[in-house]
Amino acid sequence: MLPQILAAFQCEDAALPVELLLGGRGEQVPALRDGRADIALLPAPFDDRDLDVEPLVTEPRLLALAADDPLAARSCLRLADLAGRSLPDGTPADWDGRPPTTARTHNGRQQPQTALRGRVAGTQPVSLDLAQIFNLVGLGSIIWFLPASVVSRHRRFGIVYRTVSDLPPSTLALAWPQDSRSPAVAAFVRAATAVAKSVQTDAQADAETPQRAMM
Repeated sequence: MLPQILAAFQCEDAALPVELLLGGRGEQVPALRDGRADIALLPAPFDDRDLDVEPLVTEPRLLALAADDPLAARSCLRLADLAGRSLPDGTPADWDGRPPTTARTHNGRQQPQTALRGRVAGTQPVSLDLAQIFNLVGLGSIIWFLPASVVSRHRRFGIVYRTVSDLPPSTLALAWPQDSRSPAVAAFVRAATAVAKSVQTDAQADAETPQRAMM
């Protein structure tokens, strides 16, 4: 949605030129707190202390894994089935994709990370781009949780997608410092929420449209 949000923002009276800063998971919130960024578009959950947050879109997530992975033979999985697997950031997959600081605990103690079950040895990079992540998934080194809309745009040979019944959905949100009084930030929030509402309305309409097929 970012191109649409930026276009809508430029139509706002309080719009200013936008400088885009790209950051991986865990990098956006520190940028807000130290002043490098005025507003961030990021996936929830995250540490929202001292931040205002506006959820934009919530959608299901799917599991991406190598086509020859034994788990690929199953049409539906549970998080417990992913024990021993790692996500691109090194988080244990059965922690449902949350950062280790918010992961589930047992008897008041944080669960230790289990051994990587992937078939490619070596320490995973901390920051990976989209192509690198897909390559590692295809090699069986990691698995990945993707929003359904991303899955529809990135079908890859050697990678399959499966449902994880107890995997929480993905929420894309805006966040900005609570003490911000910037008219431009307020305008960006208005533009983003309007675009998100439009996108969800269009998606719902498409889902309800009868499909015609020639016989």
